[in-house]
Amino acid sequence: MKTKYPTWTKIDWDGNPELGYKCWRKSFGRGHVSVGCGDFNLVVFSYGANSDDSYGGTRWRKEGIISEEDAMERVDKNNGKSY
Repeated sequence: MKTKYPTWTKIDWDGNPELGYKCWRKSFGRGHVSVGCGDFNLVVFSYGANSDDSYGGTRWRKEGIISEEDAMERVDKNNGKSY
């Protein structure tokens, strides 16, 4: 059974455990979003195989890297969809 994260929860990133990264994770519907911590600025939208809503990006913007908190706020504002 998959763990549900009703609020942003800091966990070990399971995308490649050997790297030792941390991320914030929150569940949305049948999937979840992970926001990388610190210098690890990956943002991953995971909604299952063959889902148009699943993809990865970063916290990088033309203006610079946005904070973890800003990324989570943007994801919340869009109910787990692209920001």
